[in-house]
Amino acid sequence: MICPKSLRMAHEEVQKNIFAMIPEKWDRLYLYASITDHFNNLQTGEMFFFYYPKGVLKKNPINVYEVPVKFNLDENQYFKLADELFNSIKKLRLECQEQGEELWTNLTISIEKLKYRVEYSYDDLNSSEFDSDSRHLIWEYTYLDIPYESLNKKERNIINEYLKLEKKQTKIFELPLYDQGTYQKIESVKHIEKNLKFVTDKKIEEMKFINTYVPKSQILNKKN
Repeated sequence: MICPKSLRMAHEEVQKNIFAMIPEKWDRLYLYASITDHFNNLQTGEMFFFYYPKGVLKKNPINVYEVPVKFNLDENQYFKLADELFNSIKKLRLECQEQGEELWTNLTISIEKLKYRVEYSYDDLNSSEFDSDSRHLIWEYTYLDIPYESLNKKERNIINEYLKLEKKQTKIFELPLYDQGTYQKIESVKHIEKNLKFVTDKKIEEMKFINTYVPKSQILNKKN
């Protein structure tokens, strides 16, 4: 498969921004992002991803938005990295369009065993039978191997409805993994200034419930 240089560079930028958000060694990760177009050149979107820490023992996936609390990082600085990542995904979408590809609405990025894989989906999210929370549950069930038995009745009903549906069109794109090097960006967050203001106890409690990050700059944001 021939990949234009500009498209390859767009994917590499996404990879570099992903690596910048993980401050420890990891084995694999899965990321979801959506970009929905509306009237008057408005867009909405969301993004979330999980990684599995490296180790001999089986570990549960880490919600990347719990990283600031887990590693004592400045929340505002860390979420700037999330904005950079989401913006690079937006740029990737525009580059795909420039290359004449069908405009996707959401994607899943998986990185494991030194392989970078992107699954593009073309669902009409504006008229989807599932709301954002339900799509989040379906995605976690699909990619994070959540046991069906661990779901409550409402969650099982959502999964059952999803499994009844005919699988929609997706497109798979793969590239060799970009050389991630060191965690330079995450280190810069740790040492951004001597008097960092770390999150308060109240904020820590709030962070426990964070599952999805919706970049403020992307909510009802005009296209560049």
